[in-house]
Amino acid sequence: MNSWNGTSATLLAVAATVAAARGGSGRKANYDGPPVAHTGGFGEPTCRACHQDEPLNAPGGSLRIEGLPRRYEPGRAYMLTVVLRRSGMGRAGFELSTRVADGQEAGSQAGVLEARDARASVVPGPPPKPVQYAEQTREGCSVSGPETRWVLRWQSPAAAAGDVLIHVAANAANYDDSPLGDFIYVGEWRVSGGGRPR
Repeated sequence: MNSWNGTSATLLAVAATVAAARGGSGRKANYDGPPVAHTGGFGEPTCRACHQDEPLNAPGGSLRIEGLPRRYEPGRAYMLTVVLRRSGMGRAGFELSTRVADGQEAGSQAGVLEARDARASVVPGPPPKPVQYAEQTREGCSVSGPETRWVLRWQSPAAAAGDVLIHVAANAANYDDSPLGDFIYVGEWRVSGGGRPR
């Protein structure tokens, strides 16, 4: 009987270890948006803080932003579309920030972000520099096919704030509710400042 108890304890320990590795020990999928401040910009981590087993920006997938100007006009609204592509995605998520690139205000919010439909939301970041983060919602993590999109409105800074850095981290997930087998894509885009106000 003691031998059986020892074997049972060993099997339970192995099962617990496997469950933890597969995300079964209380870890939940981030369907309602990723942890805040995980874009990879200004020293932030990315989705790879949890999803580490596949190479970053692996071949076979891509991340881009449509509608991004090369140079913004102060106070103008731009419709941006974050596009994540990878065959075999079961779920997907993203997080995006728009921040002042250089100078004393580097890392602070640049302009205003707004979600355009129920697939995305905008949440505040932690102090000391309040930053907005656009991210997927529960509805926005669903995919159909090899490509998914999230639409945002970005109102550029009212006064020329210099260049703006846009950081995005995105997860092409396999939908097994674990951090394993998911592909993370990150990107940084610089939008030049200046231009004439509208």
